[in-house]
Amino acid sequence: MTVRDILKMGDPRLLRVARRVEVFDTPELHGLIADLFETMQAVQGAGLAAPQIGVDLAVVIFGFG
Repeated sequence: MTVRDILKMGDPRLLRVARRVEVFDTPELHGLIADLFETMQAVQGAGLAAPQIGVDLAVVIFGFG
């Protein structure tokens, strides 16, 4: 698991169209989701989408306590 940099508004990567996830239950997808949760927790966020960390996949997570 890795805390990733979160892209800021104005970054052109945030304007790209995210691709749909077509293959589930892969080590890569599990790693991405783990990174999303760790990154979200590091900044005390409520949710995070893969494009916000520079990954062009339609994946979003929400945290709750």
